Amino acid sequence: MSETRVPREGTPAKAGTDGRDRLPGEVRNIPRFRLPRTRRPFPLLVLWALTVLLALTAVPAQHAHAVNGSTSPCALQGWGTTVNEGQNTDYTQFLNPLGIKNVGVVYVDFPDVAGAGDVADYYNLLSPAADWVWNASYGKTGLSMRPMVNRWVRMPSASNAYGTSSPTYQQHTRYVTDALRAAADAGADLARYDLFYIVSTAHSQVSGSHTWYWTPTQPIVIKGTTVRWAVTFGTDMWHWGYKVAAHETAHVFGAPDLYAFSGDQHRYVGGWDVMGHIAGAAPQYFGWLSWKFGWTGDDQVVCVWQNRTQNTATLNGVEYVGGTKLLAVKTGTTTAYVAEARRKAHNDSGACSSGVVIYKVDTSVASGQGPVRVVPNPNAAAPPAGCGTLDMATWQPGQTFYDRAAGVQFTVRSADAYNSTVNAIKW
Repeated sequence: MSETRVPREGTPAKAGTDGRDRLPGEVRNIPRFRLPRTRRPFPLLVLWALTVLLALTAVPAQHAHAVNGSTSPCALQGWGTTVNEGQNTDYTQFLNPLGIKNVGVVYVDFPDVAGAGDVADYYNLLSPAADWVWNASYGKTGLSMRPMVNRWVRMPSASNAYGTSSPTYQQHTRYVTDALRAAADAGADLARYDLFYIVSTAHSQVSGSHTWYWTPTQPIVIKGTTVRWAVTFGTDMWHWGYKVAAHETAHVFGAPDLYAFSGDQHRYVGGWDVMGHIAGAAPQYFGWLSWKFGWTGDDQVVCVWQNRTQNTATLNGVEYVGGTKLLAVKTGTTTAYVAEARRKAHNDSGACSSGVVIYKVDTSVASGQGPVRVVPNPNAAAPPAGCGTLDMATWQPGQTFYDRAAGVQFTVRSADAYNSTVNAIKW
């Protein structure tokens, strides 16, 4: 449930294939379900009159592009060379999320632990992640998952030789190398895939699931193919289910962990994002991450960044296609407050509450240290069984959040089944 960190460097990654080069009899797992219906937001409400109070000025929406090179004031840049919440994702280090990604699946067993059960059961456990990601991306990212060798492939070393739950980068690299070399020796053509899922047999000592990124100074090259990205699934997949693939694959795209690496793991975002709590009640990716990935477009983000300004936006639930998704207020070089609408629908059908979620983003904060932090609502209902305090932290019409130190205020004006209208002020 974590990523392996490597330096950012190298040459542009080779473009993936379009999936039409499949072998006879191969099954492609392209999502086929219908996307959530588009719910167009109502026209923007007349801006709240504040001309007397501090002579606040209503400013036009500032829109930004969701990938590298954005000049929007709210498109915060990331720091460092690993996963972060910044817009400037390095797509030589990470896999560009947009489009169909050919995912080669290999099932491995070990000299000390033979393959347990039918490999189809393992595939069936993970493959719903393709539909889930297709839904979360509004149909902009597809995972075409195909078994490279439709049987168990034997690893050369025992299962405890690869670092089990928390491998070092060297151990993880050895594991990925051994697995994919064994698959290639069994007839798999590695050049056909953008990303690899390496699935360990049940009862092995490979207990954790992790993401592996390439390092161009010491690449894995197998039969002429450079391996750039892989996810290794341990026995914890049987606990987390298919959403562990949605979590780990987002690391491949450059997303950080939103759960805490120590202490109360869910103190930052509760169950609001699969990058926080994989089994959370509302696991849809935050709209901010959707913007980073390019799933949310330029015209769906409203930015307030100048002092003594305000703006109002009608936010369509992030679970639906279309509409304005984010109202962001920039508070510093690496920080912003963000409001988005969440509804009990689609990927979030089990959410503990619905309304407006307000959170703070800091792109300088490392993965696992709280780069996104949900703002609690002191007036929220008490959490029922199975829900935490942050899971109830939605803001309702008539409620206002105010951070005096940051000079930011959000007020929820109205809401319907699909939209929330929110006013934001930067003092």
